[in-house]
Amino acid sequence: MRTGLVGLATRRPWLVTAGTLLFLLACASGVLRTEVGNTMIRGLPPDNDARRAYVAATDGFAPGVISPTVLLVEGPGITRRRDDLRELQERIEDLPGVAQVVGPREQPSGRNLGAVYSRSRNAVRYLVVFDADPLGARAIALLRNLKARFPGLLARSDLAGARVSVAGDTALSEETVRRVNDDLGRISLAVLAVVLLILGVFLRAVVAPLFLVAASVVALAAALGLTTYVFQDLLGYGELTFYVPFAAAVLLVALGSDYNVFLTGRIWQEARLRPFREAVGVGASRASRAITVAGIVLALSFALLALVPVRAFRELAVVMCGGLLIDAFIVRTLLVPALITLLGPASRWPSRFASPPLPAVATPASPGGPPVTGHATPVAPARLQSTVGFAVVMVLLLLERTGRRGRS
Repeated sequence: MRTGLVGLATRRPWLVTAGTLLFLLACASGVLRTEVGNTMIRGLPPDNDARRAYVAATDGFAPGVISPTVLLVEGPGITRRRDDLRELQERIEDLPGVAQVVGPREQPSGRNLGAVYSRSRNAVRYLVVFDADPLGARAIALLRNLKARFPGLLARSDLAGARVSVAGDTALSEETVRRVNDDLGRISLAVLAVVLLILGVFLRAVVAPLFLVAASVVALAAALGLTTYVFQDLLGYGELTFYVPFAAAVLLVALGSDYNVFLTGRIWQEARLRPFREAVGVGASRASRAITVAGIVLALSFALLALVPVRAFRELAVVMCGGLLIDAFIVRTLLVPALITLLGPASRWPSRFASPPLPAVATPASPGGPPVTGHATPVAPARLQSTVGFAVVMVLLLLERTGRRGRS
């Protein structure tokens, strides 16, 4: 079956390339709808005490009651403006997603006890309860909406000169997710640059690493999109754990690089001995056997993470299992051979296939038996995966150190 699929890729490269890309992009469309949050509470097993307490609080009040968001409104002598502060509380409570607000309205006394009105008379505290998990993606979106509306709310309540600060678990989750998203672009570029450099060195080519990395990125996006459809739509969880896409991306790109070198190196080897299109078919067919077995073994290994009754582990199991199977059965078996066939010998630019055939070597078929003559076959470095992983980790550590210095 593998030989037939690879043969189809070499005979109909345009058709196979278009078909596989359409399928992968359709799966990757889920990435556009991916929401990320902290699933620390809702990701626990149903019989966990913390999860049961969360469910009880949600049934009796609102999900956000377990960790209200704290708003601190500051301004010189602001505690004297009681009517304006109560009006601000009512306007906040009218916002979508806000279940309740505790503040000046709940303290009719004129004394500044410190709970709502500060004793310095310069600050007022509000507790905002959202109707969503305070660590989840929806609460983060509600907090961002609230922060965007602060200037208008203060202006309509005649408190335009006041300064607002936010605290609480929702604010911490929002900042964590925002920092991860902000750093994701530069980290992704750095990781791709490292992988391209390593592939270029091992393959001694410039063109091939470009489309090989592009194929790995499309496969990664397809795996993340399928995971989004499974957890957000099929299971109705509404979000993914914020660190799962990042962890899966690093692992899948590193593993895909190992497969890239093994597959492409095998094709390069066969191209020294036979016509190029035939070399693609023979080399890809032989390499795909090992890649398929490795992909299945790794996919089953990561699938065992689903046995851990924590949602983040199950999300990682789905995205890794799906990504490895897509990589083994679609990208390395169909897409990459089709792309190499389309580009032909130019895929190895600036290197060429004009090198002489490999020297013949004699190896005994069995102890004491007659020697069997064959060709020496250069094997892709077995330590490439470790090399890529180590390089990626070092780049991430350097970027994190640089980011910390910049923030400090």
